[in-house]
Amino acid sequence: MTISDPGHFALKNAIRAAIVVPTAFVIGLKVFGLPQMGLFGAFGSIGMLVFVDFGGTTRARLLAYLGLLAGGCLTISLGTLCSHTTWLAVVVMGLVGFAILFSGVIDGYLAAASLVLILTFVIAAMVQADVGEIPDRLAGWGVAGVLSLTAIFCLWPSRPPDQLRRGTAATIEKLAELLEAMGAVARTGERPARSEEERLGELSMAAYEATVAARNAFVAIPHRPSGVGARTAAIGRLIDDLDWFDALAREQPAPAAVSGGFAAERDAIEAAVPAALRRAAGRLRSNDPGDNGHELRELSDDHRAIGRAFLAELAEHRVEDDAKRVTAELNEAYRLRGLAFAALQIGRHAVQASGGEAPREPTLTMRRTGLREGRRIAESHRRMGSVWFRNSVRGAAGLALAVLVAKLTNAQNGFWVVLGTISVLRSSALATGTTVVEALTGTVIGIVIGGLIVAALGSEPGLLWAVLPFAVLLGAYSPRAISFTAGQASFTVVIVILFNLLNPVGWSVGVVRIEDVAIGCAVSLVTGFLFWPRGAADVLRESIGSAYETAARYLDTTIATMLGVREAEPIEPVAVEASEAALRLDETVREYLAENGSARRDLDALARLVGGATRVRRVARLMHDASGIAPLTPLDSQAAWVAAVCGRFDQEWTARRAWFEAFGKAIGAGEESPAPEPGARSAAFFSSLAARPISCRTTRRALPFAGFSINSSLRCQRTGSPLIFAGGSRNTS
Repeated sequence: MTISDPGHFALKNAIRAAIVVPTAFVIGLKVFGLPQMGLFGAFGSIGMLVFVDFGGTTRARLLAYLGLLAGGCLTISLGTLCSHTTWLAVVVMGLVGFAILFSGVIDGYLAAASLVLILTFVIAAMVQADVGEIPDRLAGWGVAGVLSLTAIFCLWPSRPPDQLRRGTAATIEKLAELLEAMGAVARTGERPARSEEERLGELSMAAYEATVAARNAFVAIPHRPSGVGARTAAIGRLIDDLDWFDALAREQPAPAAVSGGFAAERDAIEAAVPAALRRAAGRLRSNDPGDNGHELRELSDDHRAIGRAFLAELAEHRVEDDAKRVTAELNEAYRLRGLAFAALQIGRHAVQASGGEAPREPTLTMRRTGLREGRRIAESHRRMGSVWFRNSVRGAAGLALAVLVAKLTNAQNGFWVVLGTISVLRSSALATGTTVVEALTGTVIGIVIGGLIVAALGSEPGLLWAVLPFAVLLGAYSPRAISFTAGQASFTVVIVILFNLLNPVGWSVGVVRIEDVAIGCAVSLVTGFLFWPRGAADVLRESIGSAYETAARYLDTTIATMLGVREAEPIEPVAVEASEAALRLDETVREYLAENGSARRDLDALARLVGGATRVRRVARLMHDASGIAPLTPLDSQAAWVAAVCGRFDQEWTARRAWFEAFGKAIGAGEESPAPEPGARSAAFFSSLAARPISCRTTRRALPFAGFSINSSLRCQRTGSPLIFAGGSRNTS
């Protein structure tokens, strides 16, 4: 048994619980003489201090706790009204359970509060009481809230450092350092010395490893930071930004002579991008938006300037120009523009993640917030292919079945049946079965320890009151710092002491608890086997395939819209569809990792595969942004040779789109993935395109933008294809 509590934050929280829980219990039971008030004071304090821990700023956390208090008042009242009627309790438990569990997909705070809200409803519904006792219960809940909030914000108010933020900030700084070093070497125009090459290699590897570590840490957390609040959702988008930016940052810059036609713009980009990255890292470390990204406005101007320089280069070259030189110039301009755009994204999301208001992206529609955004998120998960939807249905069914069994068997403390169900129910039957063993083992150990304490102290209340704070301390500390089994054992000891203070019956209350927990575990197993027993693995491949297919559709629609070669659907709905598919994939991967500990051996490959779909979406987004620099007109109005060029171009893009579609379908079917294309045809084609004497400026603008986007998608092929688990084998399903 090992104890993990860096910074002793778990111990500090346990001490808070050891002070508050007995205090709330004694206020209700002894000061006011109201057992219902004491019961809800004790369990309410445990819920607020042990079962939930909101993150964010002090204001955001306070609002979240106040919202939890308000929600608890509703669930306690509703549960009490159902406590005398079995069928009503079962039906309402299913509906309330689904609503609470599914709402977690809308916002991380709702997901964090779900267990406490279920706890309050279950205790209220399973412990029968008249309507007239609702005020007593709400009073106990209110006392628990006041005491808990006082302890949370006044007693050791500092929180553990956000390792995800720190890791993200460190990664951004390493990328900035790499860009500065590569830019300095490129400006000399000479081949770097051996020592300099080794240093660049070390910086590149350090940036790559930091990006991988940040991405893996992000994928490994239980829930993606997302929701209707821009602050929490921005953290998730930042990780996506880094995965894309890392590939751009490690591209070799061209010598200074190549960019002679846009040297000033290049210098501005190479100075502004690292500076913006360092400012973004500083905001994440301090959790302070500062001036809300004032430097991003200047970087945005530089980004537009390099785009205009890109277009100017196209307008100036002639047929006699060297095709290789022109291609090199355009490649460098595209690289710089991609870096500037990616740095803008990182900067904006860092401001949002720090609680600020970032400059708006000029080519995006206004981002929806509040109820409209919550509704959109919920609707995107309202399907059987969503792991979150499946888990919500499974959890609601398990809770309703547990209430039915507890009511029909007249379990002495029926709420333990329901709590036993929800505490061990996981998203697959195998994971549930593993947790059942841990729960029952911990409960048996707790009964033995609690029984020995009660036997040694007898029925003397004073001694039990003296022991209660220490039992609560251990019960709050064990699950966070030791293990789930230790937490179950410690919590059982707390229950034995609490119920002996309410109604002295000795150690037999522990036997009742293990009976109820065993029934709850049995309900969990039945529910786990009946509802999608294979869990997230059942939909993982389908989710990966859908993410790639929708991302490719987004890029296809963007290209078709910009070039006007055929009628295309509106871009925005396709972009939203691709984004939603990526978010569903993200949640599926997290559930899959939670169910399969062995899958973490392939975490890097899995995370890179998920990131591949994001990169395709980002390529489409970068091209979509190009339309904001200058309007691009259809190509069918140009000379006859344009039709031939467009035909060749269409062949190239059709091959890319077909590859991604085949890639997604192969993953979904568990088949061998298509090999990545070498890209030789594309390279030759775009070199010849650069040398064409294009007379129409809009044609010069559109084709190269689309061409470089296709070449970027080729890099996404090479990223994704080798990473299908064991070459497309079915070991994930």
